[in-house]
Amino acid sequence: MSAAPTPQYAWLDGEVVPWDRCVLHARSQAAFWGANVFEGVRGYWCPEEQEILAFKMDQHLARLWQSMKSLHLRIEFTPSQLTEACAELVRANEFRQDVHLCVVSYFGMGPGLDPLAYTEETGVHITAVAAPTPPAGHSVEAKVSTWRRISDEAMPPRIKTGANYHNSRLAQHEAVRDGYQTALLLNSRGTVAEAPGSCLVMVRNGQLVTPPGSSGVLEGLTVDAVAGLAERVLGMHLVRREIDRSELYIADELFLCGTMAGLLPIRSVDRIEIGDGGVGQVTQQLQAAYSDLVHGRTEDRSELTGLLRVPAGLTHA
Repeated sequence: MSAAPTPQYAWLDGEVVPWDRCVLHARSQAAFWGANVFEGVRGYWCPEEQEILAFKMDQHLARLWQSMKSLHLRIEFTPSQLTEACAELVRANEFRQDVHLCVVSYFGMGPGLDPLAYTEETGVHITAVAAPTPPAGHSVEAKVSTWRRISDEAMPPRIKTGANYHNSRLAQHEAVRDGYQTALLLNSRGTVAEAPGSCLVMVRNGQLVTPPGSSGVLEGLTVDAVAGLAERVLGMHLVRREIDRSELYIADELFLCGTMAGLLPIRSVDRIEIGDGGVGQVTQQLQAAYSDLVHGRTEDRSELTGLLRVPAGLTHA
């Protein structure tokens, strides 16, 4: 399979640089031990308005700062500077499509090149790549992973750090090897936590349910958006409670939600069909409402940040 084309530019420690120059030394703590924190932000191309809108940029950066605080990681940039850096990068690459931005704060070299040593050498890099939204009707098959989700007493899952994602990678690769598209991880108590990179929402007996923050999940921003949409569009309240594995099999609907996934239906778990195996009505309604929200087709655009506005008359790249 040929490699996907790369963008022309990235952003590293204060400046836009050619893609191939956005590099860290292999001996840096970020590269050696995954000593970083990051946020992924979706930018949605709106052809009617000829602009790219980032969803929940402010909340993503607020969560980045919470993660940095937990790891005693300090950087020289402010949230507003990083927002402008994202916009600068999108403009430089002349995107005219949906994009995924990854903002990463990292630890550099430690004293004596020791990857465990305390260091205040830090930096930030940002990359943006084309990331089409999955087509309507797309769904996935999931399996319950043999790997358990990390716990707050070992590697706190609410810190969005690269090192934590080895747990997700183990589960995801196991699922793909076994013929599934994704995995669902249970926590140390045996109840459902999340999927690799996404939160889980269940529809059962007319109720929306998602695992609570204490279940080993990254506290999801997309889940918060779904909760608001469910209230406004469907009059349904999102309940946060523990979910047993067996509940997955008898759920009416299941879907993943996250920055990259959007709202992604699950059609089966462990080869057991969910509902009738199709995309459920509640999921469809929430998908449509979410698409309107992130593309600025609602009156409230307070959670959207403009990253690119194409001047009138400018031809597409």
